[in-house]
Amino acid sequence: YPFGSHTQTRKNNPSPKTPPPRGGGVAMDPSSAGAGGNSLPSVGPDGQKRRVCYFYDSEVGNYYYGQGHPMKPHRIRMTHSLLAQYGLLDQMQVLRPNPARDRDLCRFHADDYISFLRSVTPETQQDQIRALKRFNVGEDCPVFDGLYSFCQTYAGASVGGAVKLNHGLDIAINWSGGLHHAKKCEASGFCYVNDIVLAILELLKHHQV
Repeated sequence: YPFGSHTQTRKNNPSPKTPPPRGGGVAMDPSSAGAGGNSLPSVGPDGQKRRVCYFYDSEVGNYYYGQGHPMKPHRIRMTHSLLAQYGLLDQMQVLRPNPARDRDLCRFHADDYISFLRSVTPETQQDQIRALKRFNVGEDCPVFDGLYSFCQTYAGASVGGAVKLNHGLDIAINWSGGLHHAKKCEASGFCYVNDIVLAILELLKHHQV
């Protein structure tokens, strides 16, 4: 999900001179990113150069909502491959997101809900029927292997994008994000953690309404 200051809109260590704030992401080796990753400015239709960052975790395409489910994270990997083949990774800073921590997610979500997401697995869900109903986890929002890691990854990417915007970049891209249906205490519409709200809260540290 791309977002930025314009409306059209896992391993190398970060530079020791200017380490990014928590959530900012880790610069990827160009070979692991597919290509590029040189953080070159992109030129917009108005002729102005814009600094773009792109968050991607190579594991994201391995998550699987289940047979017949319309939400298919492997499409994110396909999109990344297209970016690499078209040479677009040369035009942006490619970063592996830092996984969001419990306390990061609880800036918006309830503690008990996040605790549930962290503990539930396909093998244990039948022992947590009441919690599944309480938190609206089921057909639309199923329990799958790596569910919590998936949430940490996409939320960490969006928060990391907000951190980058707060520190001078113009556009941040996270194709795995935008899961805005998730509520404070429950999942909704294929979404478990509302990364958009979390990113907004990060932006508000520097941009007051």
